[in-house]
Amino acid sequence: MSKLWPAYLAAVETFCVAGITLILIVSGLQVFARYVLESSLFWSEELMRYTMLWIVALGAGVSYGRRQFLGMRMLIEALSPGIRRICDFAGAILILIFLGFVIFYGFKLSWGTRMQTAVALGVSMFWIHVSVVVAAALVALHVVLRDVFGVADDRGAEAHGMEREA
Repeated sequence: MSKLWPAYLAAVETFCVAGITLILIVSGLQVFARYVLESSLFWSEELMRYTMLWIVALGAGVSYGRRQFLGMRMLIEALSPGIRRICDFAGAILILIFLGFVIFYGFKLSWGTRMQTAVALGVSMFWIHVSVVVAAALVALHVVLRDVFGVADDRGAEAHGMEREA
């Protein structure tokens, strides 16, 4: 697990950076084609939109693991450490229940649209909609590892000069 986890994080980060790079290149090409060539890349908006969906889907779990989601923790932080841990565990259970619903119904939606295709790209809409399922599953993985088993990824916080949480 000690080598698998950093490899997973590196793969997600690499995909996200490659996706952002792709969006930047395609949007630049679209501007060039539209204003210089007086033509349009009919597929560019769809490609950028679906790439962004997958970037968010894969990056959401890593962001959760690094405590980069917004949270209102003022009241929780005022509690004793034992009660704080109970509240955090209860919150993790509620998050996992919610993510379970998202995974279940997201897969039903994805499977139901498997025969439809994206207009410009021609790919099955299953591959677009399943990004919601992947996002929920990866966030659930990070919730379980960080909040239930106490495995946290502080690498992101240290890389950005932020202090570790107590």
